[in-house]
Amino acid sequence: MTTTATYDLFLEACRLDGCPICRVEHDADLRYLDRLFYGLVNDYNTRVGLRTSLGFCTEHARMAVDEIQGKALGVTIIYDDLLRVALEQISSNGTIQKNKTRCPACENRDEMTGRVLSELSKYITDAPILAAFKGSQGLCFGHLRQVLEHIRSSEKRNALLTIQCDIMQVLRGELAEFIRKNDYRFAGEEFGPEKDAWKRAVKMGKR
Repeated sequence: MTTTATYDLFLEACRLDGCPICRVEHDADLRYLDRLFYGLVNDYNTRVGLRTSLGFCTEHARMAVDEIQGKALGVTIIYDDLLRVALEQISSNGTIQKNKTRCPACENRDEMTGRVLSELSKYITDAPILAAFKGSQGLCFGHLRQVLEHIRSSEKRNALLTIQCDIMQVLRGELAEFIRKNDYRFAGEEFGPEKDAWKRAVKMGKR
């Protein structure tokens, strides 16, 4: 079978920490922002789009500052332009308009998510996908809900849910062990794989 880039991205994401779809989205965000800051800051259509969206949403603005290397000049050029536009609006009517479009990074993320959901709805019962998913940390609640909404086949839904529930049961066992070892009676026992179970549970609980 010839696989798509999205198919392969999901397989790779299953080998990493966290929800595989969250991972694919996050990596897509980084690629988009990196490409924008290094090559598109002076592109006319990009600048117009950022003016109508009033820049990035809180999450992607934080990502631009904290996770993209060597982006200071690109961020400076973009936000200098946004401040100029805001000052013009204040001067003309004493207010700042609401954003007319969504954060462009959010739009890009949604496109990637749609492709992943489409691939999973077709191929969730393929042996490579099933094997990779079994070895993953499972889907977060929000993406699990989205995948189930895209899958019409009961066989595919059951295959997905069987693996997801197994992963969740294992996580619950690790949470129980973490709680037990925090009891003063067992304080001398060293933590094992359950040491970060609480962090993984919080990530899985994302809506």
